[in-house]
Amino acid sequence: MARPPDPGIRERLRNQAVDYVLSYGVGDLALRPLAKALKTNARMLVYHFGSREGLMREILAGLRERGDAHIQAWFEAGKNPRTLSEFLRWYWQWMSAPRARPAVRLIFELYALALRNPRDYPGILEAPLAHWQSVTKKAGLRSEFEAAEATLLLAATRGLLLDLCATGNRARVGRAMQLLAQFVDSRYEQGPGGTAKRKAKR
Repeated sequence: MARPPDPGIRERLRNQAVDYVLSYGVGDLALRPLAKALKTNARMLVYHFGSREGLMREILAGLRERGDAHIQAWFEAGKNPRTLSEFLRWYWQWMSAPRARPAVRLIFELYALALRNPRDYPGILEAPLAHWQSVTKKAGLRSEFEAAEATLLLAATRGLLLDLCATGNRARVGRAMQLLAQFVDSRYEQGPGGTAKRKAKR
């Protein structure tokens, strides 16, 4: 009977694969060249991840885990409950920095793969909404607002990051993000315990 995959080896290979594609992108990435770079072989990658598509899904999952941990640490570091507009301003500084550009490009590369072959990349196109719903909860947004507000934030931030990747104009796109944060400020106020609620119309 074949031995089950070693989760420690699998995790190490996944982390190394994430580091590799952050440096070199996805492009026409094949298992053999990747395996050589990771000092293993294609057979071992298939053994642990099933296929190239399975490995790509795991690479995106690993990238998201790193990002989620960074976001969680930021929320926990605040002396007072963090607001949604504060998060947007911090998030933009983080994601628009030159050192984050490889990760942003990689996310769009993986989106493109999933758009062409959604059956091979289940969940990749749907997961970002769940991510932003989690962010709105952390920022104290009431549950009845989550889906719509998260959809707006997802669409706006994804579009701004794509524009930044396409043009490199950080100043112009950054001003647009400031407008988005100002819109959020004008729409919500922070209630007791950090709960965000819509501001009353005047």
